[in-house]
Amino acid sequence: MATSKKTSRRQDLASVFVPGTDPLAFAPPAVTTLAAQLAGFTAEPQGYDPKVAEELVAAYRPRLTAITPDRLEVPRIDIEPVCRALLAVHALTQSPPLLALYKGAAAHGEFNLENLDHLKAVALILLHAYRLADAAGAFGGGAKLPAALDKESAEVESRVQKVCEHFFAGDPELGPVLRRLSAGTGYLDRAYDLLGYADIYQAKHDIVSKDPVHYRATDLPEARRLASQILTVLGAALSPRAREAYDLLQRAWTLAKPLYVEVQELGLRFLRYDPQRDARFPSLYVVGRAGQGRKRTKKEPAAPGGGDVMPGTGGGVAPGTNGVAAPVTEGGPATPLPA
Repeated sequence: MATSKKTSRRQDLASVFVPGTDPLAFAPPAVTTLAAQLAGFTAEPQGYDPKVAEELVAAYRPRLTAITPDRLEVPRIDIEPVCRALLAVHALTQSPPLLALYKGAAAHGEFNLENLDHLKAVALILLHAYRLADAAGAFGGGAKLPAALDKESAEVESRVQKVCEHFFAGDPELGPVLRRLSAGTGYLDRAYDLLGYADIYQAKHDIVSKDPVHYRATDLPEARRLASQILTVLGAALSPRAREAYDLLQRAWTLAKPLYVEVQELGLRFLRYDPQRDARFPSLYVVGRAGQGRKRTKKEPAAPGGGDVMPGTGGGVAPGTNGVAAPVTEGGPATPLPA
């Protein structure tokens, strides 16, 4: 018995390190070598076909409709580059070494393998919903605010902007947010700015409340109330077709977010030894922020149809090599999506 224990102990010690392997690697080879296995892989995302997208909308309609209004989220990002990224991520997950890891996680009850197919489908639905909303005129309109709402909302925005910029203009996290929220044009822009400043007020209340000049305790709830009223007025100006299309867009975006997190979180874990992991599984807000919150300058033309521009417009092309998010066209990868 004693001899058996000594033999077992020697075997355990021998397994501490295998000569010729990386002494700093503790993950299994399937993970440590994944970056090298993907080095020659180029993602080829699914192309956009309106007919296929319509069929997907019909198939997913029950799930989309089941999302209650209080859970719907406004897509404050550029939709098309986000859809390109989602489709590129789906294509990346189909690479044999990465797909094998997802299948392994699914076999152990840690992942629903159907989510990979859901990701492709929902990305196409989201893109299709955006195209429908754009064609229906949901991103442009000539709605005017009542004078009282216009005046009050402008005053509140001015105060909360001054307070936030006073404390956080140089903040590495909030500074970029404030630059996107800085005064722009259009009522819709004002509504979303008010919501953005309100979020900062709530998160940093202990700090903003110390401003002796512009801070008012009522500005947080007032900013949200006024933003809601502005959105209601602008929404009422939409045609039934535009309103229906934009509702579908919101539902598709609300569904896409948690779905992508499921795929992304596991992918980042698998690629923890890959320096490009954040590019392969990018943040949707980073991908879609190029036009979100960007203020049109006086020299820039207005959006088609004039008036305010709803969120989700804009372009941008993501990088496209070695499985990193690539641009997609209706016929396949390689060129930007047509407007």
